[in-house]
Amino acid sequence: MIVPAMNLAEMRTEIDKDFEIVERKSLYVLKDLKKAHAPLRQKRIIQVYDYFSKFKNNWIFKWDMDKKVTLSVYLVWYIGDRGLTAVQTFPHHPSLFYYTSHYFKRYNERLKLGINDPKKLLHVFMHNHLAYTFQYLEEISPGVWKFFAYTKNGVALGTYIKSDNYYKMNTFITHDMLKGDQLEMETFKKAELDKYLATYHKLD
Repeated sequence: MIVPAMNLAEMRTEIDKDFEIVERKSLYVLKDLKKAHAPLRQKRIIQVYDYFSKFKNNWIFKWDMDKKVTLSVYLVWYIGDRGLTAVQTFPHHPSLFYYTSHYFKRYNERLKLGINDPKKLLHVFMHNHLAYTFQYLEEISPGVWKFFAYTKNGVALGTYIKSDNYYKMNTFITHDMLKGDQLEMETFKKAELDKYLATYHKLD
């Protein structure tokens, strides 16, 4: 079971123990979801699911699909000393996105969601979340960069540790909060994200 006191290596080990089973469970769900909504034609289906693993971890995953594309997002989450914390992991890819409790507090506050239930907040986050485009900023120590990550409803600010392929999502700001050089980055990264979605996802 993931606990707040774990270091990154311990957290990765715990996630790896779970992930094959979680992914297999999600694929069973996907099969039933496709059957329930066939034929898709022009429909887009977004469904978010909760899963409690045999290793006593809370997972949440999403299927986002239309007739051309099927996409998944996976988070494991827990309540730490400071509140809701989550880690996004990826099939066949070593990156981890670590969402701090501060990130979720600002996400809730700045999008004016007013949600008190952590699980409900995660469902809203997952329903809205699809992809980021990253701009790496200054290198604050060897192999560690600050970043600006654009997404559809705002921007994540945080740090990237290259050696661990680890993105720490420290906070969230909305587009209308951007200023100075951030506005130029927003224009560029929005164009990148739009191109990416149009080329690969075709869902937005």
